[in-house]
Amino acid sequence: RGETEGGISHVSKMVKSSDAGKSVWYFVAPEKFLGNKRDAYGGVLYFRHGFFEYDSQGKDMMDGEFDVMLISAAQDLTVGRRAVIPPWDFSSEHRLQLDEMGGWLLSPSNTAPSRHDMVRLLSQLSGVWIRGGFYAGREDSYVMDVKLVAGPEEESSPKSSLKHQTLSEADSKLGMGAQPTS
Repeated sequence: RGETEGGISHVSKMVKSSDAGKSVWYFVAPEKFLGNKRDAYGGVLYFRHGFFEYDSQGKDMMDGEFDVMLISAAQDLTVGRRAVIPPWDFSSEHRLQLDEMGGWLLSPSNTAPSRHDMVRLLSQLSGVWIRGGFYAGREDSYVMDVKLVAGPEEESSPKSSLKHQTLSEADSKLGMGAQPTS
């Protein structure tokens, strides 16, 4: 069972949306999932992504865009990862390392972030965007089980209660939505 809000269906721990053609758009985490997530440094962003259906119109996936983006508006930092979602797969599972060695690129420079950049970004996280639109034709895609998992404890940092944070059904009803890009 699910609800529909502005064309986005929410089912259990799954959020789904669709498009009618060549469109790059993102699932966007709700505000409740954001904020000070410094303890996620060294941990992982985990999620499952898939398609109920897609029409590639005989073309490969649209590439060049980030598949996943982490944003800190307060720090004026955005990092992204490309080629996370494998082409032609209907379902995939991902564990993205949340540190400077995790394959992230700063936007718009396309250079690797420093440790300092990643810690600053996670300390004031204002956006987690996971791409939903990949193909030239119609597609119906989903994300589910989105989790931030804390990294190893640092001796110099105070103890935290963040072991992992999951987007629950209640969270998804609050706003895990599709965000088009220009």
